[in-house]
Amino acid sequence: MTIRSCILLALACAMAPLPLLAADTPPPAEVVDLVEACEVDRDAASCLKQAIRLYEGKKLIKDDLTARRFAAKACAERSDEGCNFLAAMLEKGIGGPADRESAVRNYRRACDGGYANACYNLGLLFYYEAADMGEVAEARTLFAKGCDGNIAVSCNNHAVMLKFGEGGPRDLPSARGIFDAACTAGSVDGCTNFGYMLMVGEAGPSDLRRAATLLDAACTVGAGNACDNMGVMLMNGMNGPADFAQAGTLLRKACALDSHSGCFNLGELLTKGPDHIRDPDAAATAHRKACQLGHKQACTLTNTPAQSGA
Repeated sequence: MTIRSCILLALACAMAPLPLLAADTPPPAEVVDLVEACEVDRDAASCLKQAIRLYEGKKLIKDDLTARRFAAKACAERSDEGCNFLAAMLEKGIGGPADRESAVRNYRRACDGGYANACYNLGLLFYYEAADMGEVAEARTLFAKGCDGNIAVSCNNHAVMLKFGEGGPRDLPSARGIFDAACTAGSVDGCTNFGYMLMVGEAGPSDLRRAATLLDAACTVGAGNACDNMGVMLMNGMNGPADFAQAGTLLRKACALDSHSGCFNLGELLTKGPDHIRDPDAAATAHRKACQLGHKQACTLTNTPAQSGA
């Protein structure tokens, strides 16, 4: 299962690239107006807009140091988006030294103010860089808040923690329902994870036809584990006659996308499949890669060491 990590800043939409201003070009009136509105009128939206422009470096020369200063002004003027933006810069050390304590404080302020992106971002920080198990438990709660704010990837992450009992007890039925919601909201990982539970009938009835639809769509857009699961379905004839050729194609794609189980299953197909598709050398290569990616069973079939920490 995949916890998706992607810091959500306050950038709601992409802007068309514009030429950078030359160093000696006078600032356009709009920029002067934004600065004045921020610093004189104390308008939080203007402070945030100026911070974003300086960070992006599209309409203005990129200046992370000043962007961070304007983000701080936006946050001080009670912009939850501004606090989230500032927290991300503090976390990653953009525009100044990294400051985890301040990042946490500003993410929390934005999250408590109802800005769901900040809940998700703080959840990521606590999940991947937990100072203690209390932060892991809070990550689960924060992902749930992000999910309530319609962030699909946060729904997937919450469901992963429920499925594996991270930060609290396992709850497979709830995980299944939230994976479904994540998929419906547009999370490819959510569709992959929900498709798997439908495929094996985990925490609910099996639905092979729907599983195949979800996994095929996720594989098409590059989800390696979805390609693996779809390949397994075809290899075992779970949703119709077995199709070893197509299974091999999907498992090769899964392996190329660094799915360790995809590489392992490819090796198994090339070792134990019909005589006309067996290829001992290619099977050994697939098993070696699976081991390198952390598949412990594959490591028993090869002398290649697993990745550190696998």
